[in-house]
Amino acid sequence: ALFAVLLRSTALRRGICPAARRAVTSVIESADQASSSTGPGSSDAEIGAPGVSADGEDAFGELVPSVRVYRRSRAEHQRIFRWGVGNAFRMQSQNRFTPVHKPHPKEVCVRDDYYESDNPNIVWEELNEVWEVYWYENSKLNARPFPVKKFGVERAKREAYAWYEELRDAGRLKTKKQIPSPQPGVFYDARMQDWVCFFWRDNRPLSRCFSANKFGFDGAQKLAVAKQNDPVNGVLPLRKGKPLLKPFRKAVQ
Repeated sequence: ALFAVLLRSTALRRGICPAARRAVTSVIESADQASSSTGPGSSDAEIGAPGVSADGEDAFGELVPSVRVYRRSRAEHQRIFRWGVGNAFRMQSQNRFTPVHKPHPKEVCVRDDYYESDNPNIVWEELNEVWEVYWYENSKLNARPFPVKKFGVERAKREAYAWYEELRDAGRLKTKKQIPSPQPGVFYDARMQDWVCFFWRDNRPLSRCFSANKFGFDGAQKLAVAKQNDPVNGVLPLRKGKPLLKPFRKAVQ
């Protein structure tokens, strides 16, 4: 519109040849037709280039492609990935970022719902900027990362979901092994690999742990149950006073 106003000024029309004047006049007419056809309610994608007629021709009769403005409609934000953003080239081991321990920051546009996952076994790990897949196999928790610096932003998430589907098809997805408790107050601590029992003695709450590596899995469980049933003595009563000397020490004395 501003271009058409400038062309309408008499200062620009003076001193030009008739052919150029006819070209300017056609540009003004095409700009008027474009502004009248679009109207106030038309979108930006329907607005043609200034000086282009409805047939797609400019003032000199040449075809000009219409201008279509693309606007991103989804909710997104800018993010700097500290360790870099990969692609199909970086997916190959010989083409990875070097040195791998140093950051390679890159700013990209990421959708807001990128970090959401409908699968609780596939989570986004913020520190290393990877998608982590967790599954139980052979009574052990396993994990495999899919870093953004290797696969890229969207490809890393797709590869994580694809790997989980491969595990499902291969029948490798197992459930976490649940160890039942023989009685209330006795349970197995998987982290310390101990059988733990709670009991009361002299109006005080106490606990004892029996190692499964030392007494065996079933033996530690029986010791914990026996200790809870008999809090005073149990199966391993405490010795009062100094412990007895070992036989080899007696022989030395």
